[in-house]
Amino acid sequence: MDVTFQSLSELPIKEVSELWNQSFEGYFVPAALPLDRFIGRIASEGLSLEHSLACYVDGEAAGLVMNGFREYDGRKRAWNGGTAIKPAFRGKGIGKALMLRNLQLYEELGVEEASLEAISQNANAIRLYESLGYRQIDRLLIQSTEQPIPDMDHTYEHPYQIALGMAAEAARLPFYSPGEVWQAGLPSLKDGESVAVFDGGEAAGYALYRRTFGPAGDLTGIVLYRVEVAPGRTDAKDVMTAALHEVWQPGEICRRSAFNIRASNTVLAELLAGMGLVTTMEQVLMVLER
Repeated sequence: MDVTFQSLSELPIKEVSELWNQSFEGYFVPAALPLDRFIGRIASEGLSLEHSLACYVDGEAAGLVMNGFREYDGRKRAWNGGTAIKPAFRGKGIGKALMLRNLQLYEELGVEEASLEAISQNANAIRLYESLGYRQIDRLLIQSTEQPIPDMDHTYEHPYQIALGMAAEAARLPFYSPGEVWQAGLPSLKDGESVAVFDGGEAAGYALYRRTFGPAGDLTGIVLYRVEVAPGRTDAKDVMTAALHEVWQPGEICRRSAFNIRASNTVLAELLAGMGLVTTMEQVLMVLER
């Protein structure tokens, strides 16, 4: 069995899209994308076709891995934005060979920290990643509700001040950190928005989210990506509630979702559950430090 690799940038984009869809066939959750959405995902997530790989077995395309790269605080970080093997080639060690070549690529590029997410039920993939040095650092919750959100304006008494802006403005806050969740990072939220919560002029917390609208301008959905509170505050629950009141816009009728919320942020997870959001999927967040 001859296993070889090729940069995705050397293939026609339609061929790459087809390989993605074929490789994720029968996956735990539907991952197939039409060509236009596939191209959009590459752009929005900052994925590099040049430094992503197609895998071939005896000359036949068998799978792929897609990577994104960013630099924070002088450290180069990589994100595995999708690894999959076609059904006919699964269970033959191809996934491990692909990941080993991908880690070699990371080394060649000087990557110091790598992250990925895996569906919690995908025990085989998690074991593979752990065997290669990745470790689980958190669980990520995906939650949603179609039901109205209760008004939260009177659930706290402190007179916080609120500032609305674009997601990128959160970087100005003294306690902002990019974190390990790639899709909750500012480069992935170019069209995202922010809510900053202040207490007497001092930044107390913030939330990052994205809204979607229909053709007539009607609000169709709100997706929450992150809520953070300044270190040392004893009013974390109230700060988060104030931010979420602005994010969710209780008077509006639309779908509300929370994407890849870190389970270790128990105050936030409990708040969202209390607001009626139901966990529909769980992932594990895995990190490899070199």
